[in-house]
Amino acid sequence: MRPWLRRCLLSVSVFALCWTGAIAYWRDSTRMPAPGELAGAMLALPLALLLMLWLGKKLLAKLLAGPALAAAPGLAAPLQAEAAAPPATPAPLHIVAATVRMPGGATPAQLLAAMRSRQARPALDGQLLDEDGYPLLCGRVDGIDEETQQPLLAAWLREHPQAGLASEPFPFNPEDLRALALGAQVLAELLDEALQHALSAGAPASLASALPMLRLHLLMPALWSVAQRQAGDAWLRHLAREQGWPVQKLLPAAEPSTGQPAPFALLNALAGDAPPQPPGLSIVLACDSWIGELRVHALASQGQLFSAAQANGQIPGEGAAGLLLAGPGATAPLGEPAPVLLHRAATGELPQGASRRGEADKSLLADLGRQALAAAGDDAAAGIALVSADTDQRAPRMLELMQCAGALLPQLDLGEQVLGVGAACGQCGAVTTLAALAMARQAAADDDAQILCLSNLDPLQRGALVIGPPAQSSHGST
Repeated sequence: MRPWLRRCLLSVSVFALCWTGAIAYWRDSTRMPAPGELAGAMLALPLALLLMLWLGKKLLAKLLAGPALAAAPGLAAPLQAEAAAPPATPAPLHIVAATVRMPGGATPAQLLAAMRSRQARPALDGQLLDEDGYPLLCGRVDGIDEETQQPLLAAWLREHPQAGLASEPFPFNPEDLRALALGAQVLAELLDEALQHALSAGAPASLASALPMLRLHLLMPALWSVAQRQAGDAWLRHLAREQGWPVQKLLPAAEPSTGQPAPFALLNALAGDAPPQPPGLSIVLACDSWIGELRVHALASQGQLFSAAQANGQIPGEGAAGLLLAGPGATAPLGEPAPVLLHRAATGELPQGASRRGEADKSLLADLGRQALAAAGDDAAAGIALVSADTDQRAPRMLELMQCAGALLPQLDLGEQVLGVGAACGQCGAVTTLAALAMARQAAADDDAQILCLSNLDPLQRGALVIGPPAQSSHGST
């Protein structure tokens, strides 16, 4: 039973007991009570009893806590020491580069400009139709031809069989191919950025010696099976090797699992308490596509597809986004712009089923925002120039975002300085979150300002972090 319901039932029970006793006493004595007696029995007595119960509960808790601490005398000192010296916040990561392929733009700069000018928005798609034959509203990336991707991937799967995945029949749908094609484009750009970053550090004797160790953290579509995610990961790593990154400089794939970490949790894991060994670069990349008949049918059958009759449905989108990260304490090579700082994220989770019941706690996102601002520095809130979020057009999500931004950053214009990538580009899971981070990195570099990034697109996961300013302006934060 919920605490507030228990308290209400206790109060009602005390009042009912007092009133019943008083009425029974007056009836047996066959006399009318005086006004003072009436007020005392009906109001003062139950309130006094409730106060005594509350004080008794507090006193009992203190009495029980005393012997427990006395029985463990070595416990109090460590607790006091921990409170006096809280654990140090891990140093921020450096965002060396970021890139996207989204319906709103092919680069973070294009996406940011389109978002600020309100030119990025979903459109009616002539290739996807609803049950009545009308075009659906979605966010499609132009220029992606999944038909040219299939023979390449099919031939590779035949030559490199993947555990748990048969090559015949072909195990990927058209929207899956679009996701991999978008991911390959973003990966190629980030590899070029990593190469340029390594070469600008000096004049190496050979290309292989110039390249640092590279970790690929590839977030495949959430609805894929473990075998599909493992195959997609292996395919993109194959493309990285084809682009010229030596296999000895490419760290092996992580062990397959039944789930993937949320983007903010993954970034926290990369920061850690100490830089990974050996030092190198990391690429965090996500790709996904909801632009397919099977995905649209699944959304429609679950009542989650946006339509005139379902205003809180989801708009299908697609895209890929990625970040090139250097570990804490990294310094920019000479002649290269200083990377932007990515501070530690604050993450939380709503109770299971909260989204379906419509009981999402809108204060959680604001609490996480306060923690993220605190992690970025005492004066971070005053320097925030923009809020970049993965929020889509659904009213509960948008209301949660605006309430959070209004409570934390009253100096911002909520209509102009709070941008929701999901509302402009459609829904495509972790891609939308990383696109919001890439857009924030662009704004931080352009404006030399702090950017607050918020995540509430997931039904349960919530997150907040601060990006920027560039390391050269951060006054010793590195």
